[in-house]
Amino acid sequence: MGGSSAEPQGGPGGRRGPEADFFEPTYGATMPAISYAMCAARHMYQYGTTTEQLAEIKVAASIHASHNPNAFLKNVVSTDEVVSSPMISSPLHRLDCCVNTDGGGAVVVVSPEIAAKLNRHKVKILGQGEVPKNAAAGETDFTYTGAVWSAPIAFAEAGVSTNDIDYAGIYDSFTITVLMTLEDLGFCEKGQGGRFVTGGTLVSGSGSLPFNTDGGGLCSNHPSGRGGMVKMIEAVRQLRGEANEGTQVADCQIALAHGSGGLLGSRMTAATLILGQEDS
Repeated sequence: MGGSSAEPQGGPGGRRGPEADFFEPTYGATMPAISYAMCAARHMYQYGTTTEQLAEIKVAASIHASHNPNAFLKNVVSTDEVVSSPMISSPLHRLDCCVNTDGGGAVVVVSPEIAAKLNRHKVKILGQGEVPKNAAAGETDFTYTGAVWSAPIAFAEAGVSTNDIDYAGIYDSFTITVLMTLEDLGFCEKGQGGRFVTGGTLVSGSGSLPFNTDGGGLCSNHPSGRGGMVKMIEAVRQLRGEANEGTQVADCQIALAHGSGGLLGSRMTAATLILGQEDS
């Protein structure tokens, strides 16, 4: 983990508490407000992150979606358009939020012996890690995601570092989800996510870390409960050289796919997967 000076509260393990089923729905723990806007507000207060920096994530996603004929939102937007879109729950605007669609996907995982018999470009699983983050009896650190624990497991198993990642597929329910996850995956120091994404870092063809080249949940599709699946699928397409024209990463050798479940501001799960070419 980059830049952490202390263990974040609300670590791996724990059980789903009664507040999840009774207190939160009754007293207004809405999806954008309590679960994500609160995290964004805390991150801004603690690290100086700005709404314009969050908007950079949406801009990159929209550029990629403009190349995807199946994307729900195909128009490229600017940072000004993002921050001037209607406020949903301060500090998150409408364009900071994902689309809401149906959809689905599937992957096929086989043994090396079976893979050797297939007449198709294969992609190899190099490493994976998954972990829950609990509510820590109300002491949850809002500035961390479960990726702070799942990523080191995946990178250690794969034997690679963030410098080796050519493409990143990151679950993007809201722009703040991406920013915090990038930090916790280790692509930048904790609190530096806003600076990291500024200037087109996430744009394929020009940025140093192309992400969500199908447009992601922010622009392409967000089937409920399937966000991680579509991230895996696009990572495989990148490694096979089958991404949409205009978004394919040149010589893509190693890709990361990360999914989140639950709620960023309370309890969640995180799963990190690192994929490579079949001869990796």
